[in-house]
Amino acid sequence: MPAASASWGGDDMGRHSKAVAEFWVTIREIEERKRQFEDWAADLPDDQKRTLHRAHALKRQAAIEAGRFYIPKRPDYLRNLTCGARTRSGQPCRMTALFPNGRCIWHGGKSTGPKTKAGRERALENLKLGRLKRGKSWD
Repeated sequence: MPAASASWGGDDMGRHSKAVAEFWVTIREIEERKRQFEDWAADLPDDQKRTLHRAHALKRQAAIEAGRFYIPKRPDYLRNLTCGARTRSGQPCRMTALFPNGRCIWHGGKSTGPKTKAGRERALENLKLGRLKRGKSWD
């Protein structure tokens, strides 16, 4: 009976305990690196934070398109990041609702429309076709 208890004893469990301990050490190292990065990123100027915001937006969009269950949330160091574009009064924009490009709806969020003559003609043609599809006449 003592031989059976010796084979059941500490050798197998010791290896398992060592693997678990190494796992938790690795987790702590990862968390420490993450904390160091967040401390570093929190001290960056807003222009460089906007670059991180764009990278985060790309990762988030990729997760959504891949249909992943976990969608990464905005990190704490990117919270309260403002648009920062110069307004007509000369002050930086203070809006915090940003598009993936790092700007608000007023300063880079939407298209300003076609610029060339060919582009304007295409837009007019699309408008006509859309109205005809909805049953409205073009007059």
